[in-house]
Amino acid sequence: MVFQYTRKKLLLNSLVIFVTFLVGRETVFAQVTDTTTLRNGAPKVFINCEDCDIQYFKNEITYLNFVRDRHLADIVVLIRSINTGSGGTEYTFDFCGENEYKNCIASEKFNSLPNMSDADIRSGLKNTLNKGILIYLIKSPLADKIQYTIKGLEEKETADKVKDKWNLWLFNVNGNVNGNGQEYSKTFFLNSNFNTNRTSEKNRFETGFFQFGNFQRYKIDDTTTIVSSANSFGAYSFDAVSVGKKLAVGYFSSYYSSTVQNLVSSTSFYPAIEYNFFPYEEATRRQLRLNYRIGGRYVDFYNQTYLNKYNDWYFLHSLVLSYKQVEKWGSLNCDIGTFQYFTKEHFYRVNISPNVSWNIVRGLNWNLGGNFSIVNDQYYLRKDEVSSAAILLGQTQLKSNFSYYVYTGVSFSFGSIYNNVVNVRFSMSDNNW
Repeated sequence: MVFQYTRKKLLLNSLVIFVTFLVGRETVFAQVTDTTTLRNGAPKVFINCEDCDIQYFKNEITYLNFVRDRHLADIVVLIRSINTGSGGTEYTFDFCGENEYKNCIASEKFNSLPNMSDADIRSGLKNTLNKGILIYLIKSPLADKIQYTIKGLEEKETADKVKDKWNLWLFNVNGNVNGNGQEYSKTFFLNSNFNTNRTSEKNRFETGFFQFGNFQRYKIDDTTTIVSSANSFGAYSFDAVSVGKKLAVGYFSSYYSSTVQNLVSSTSFYPAIEYNFFPYEEATRRQLRLNYRIGGRYVDFYNQTYLNKYNDWYFLHSLVLSYKQVEKWGSLNCDIGTFQYFTKEHFYRVNISPNVSWNIVRGLNWNLGGNFSIVNDQYYLRKDEVSSAAILLGQTQLKSNFSYYVYTGVSFSFGSIYNNVVNVRFSMSDNNW
């Protein structure tokens, strides 16, 4: 009897466990199915941002499907950035709906402060993205799953306005020392800079100091060692006063010294005027600015120049046209500028710096850019013959009628359209491969 009772009890327990397993399995399966359904119905989002931590967005915003190509997206998010006068950055989020969200657009902004940590900036960008995407979620299959709260309404607003004891002034100090070497060579670099600025809606003022120096030593053999150094430093100041929404007036001034350019000192002052064909508040999206400067420069040289000068005055003017546009298809930047000297030698310089980033078709991106300069203003060149060692070590400059650099590249990717999963295993720097 005891054996039969025990056997019945075992059978009963086994039946309970089996039924529990089936019920639990059905519950888990139902949850997985429900989650899969929600995931399939979530909007597909493509984020176009050069400096954003997209991996962070994927980890923190799990209710969206991130895709790797804008042509596959239901929502394209274009994040532009521009430096603010306080030393921070203003980020503009432009949301554009596609497919079932077509003609649904939104815009948000986030301003970072200069003393913000990277973590605070990432969190601010994430919160701004969440806020801008809400209008699309309301129109999506996820609408019934949205729950929200509004914080802060229970608190009384402070009656007094916030007072800034610094009166909008911002100060930045930076320094960097680094070196490298081997048994037969060593190199040492020193860089530092300081600047302060005050920016309001009507006025932007900035002044600063910068310094660069390097020391190089090469041991060729037991009897030959080459030692070289190059130093430069300078200071600058400018002030821009707003005259309406598109015009600004002010000045540029600078002081510069460089052993490479044979300059003991170069002191300049230029009154300036600038016109922006678009309102300045649209600067994160598009700019077309025309800047004109005219003024003088006084120069002292370390060594006699090829024009038999130890010092001289130079009067010149400058015209610079700057264009910038950032859209869903990519971005376009171009600066065209010229300096012209009022001298009998007719010194001048012309620069053009284009840059294009274009998403041609699905998965295919093309980048093209560079700089080209027509050079005819090297009034500082030494009269004395320059040694080969000084040229190779970058201690001096030679006459050249032009300078340039170019770059271009394409990238193409294909495969799964989704890009939600984050996995950092085995990630390491190139130095460790």
